[in-house]
Amino acid sequence: MNDPTPTTLAQRYNASKKTLFVSTLGWLLSLALFAFGPKLIWDFNVTISLSIIAVNVVFGYLMIIANKKYLDGLDELQRQLHLNAMAISLGISMVFGAIYGLLEPARLLESTPNPSNILFVMGITYFISLVINSRKYQ
Repeated sequence: MNDPTPTTLAQRYNASKKTLFVSTLGWLLSLALFAFGPKLIWDFNVTISLSIIAVNVVFGYLMIIANKKYLDGLDELQRQLHLNAMAISLGISMVFGAIYGLLEPARLLESTPNPSNILFVMGITYFISLVINSRKYQ
């Protein structure tokens, strides 16, 4: 019989990348559906909204597990690069998020801060940190 389990390092790496991509895409699409669906598709139906939230939580869980498996499959240097990028991203996001949350009460921002902006900062800082750290080893 043909064993469907990946055996080589490259096969396991590619399988974990694909799983991470699919779960992240599912999480992102379900988040977008929840962001726009209540107003544009289902007229704020609570049952549908709660169902989409449940789907998003499931995809979020799958994304976390896939990310952990992906990191476990990396070599020591790659894992360290990602860990450093995560630490920098977390730190910058915490500092930015704390200040950003206080801009409206300090009357420096007229509208309520949007939490998705913090996710944007987190993603960008993670990517930039990973690129900068990776260049050290090229």
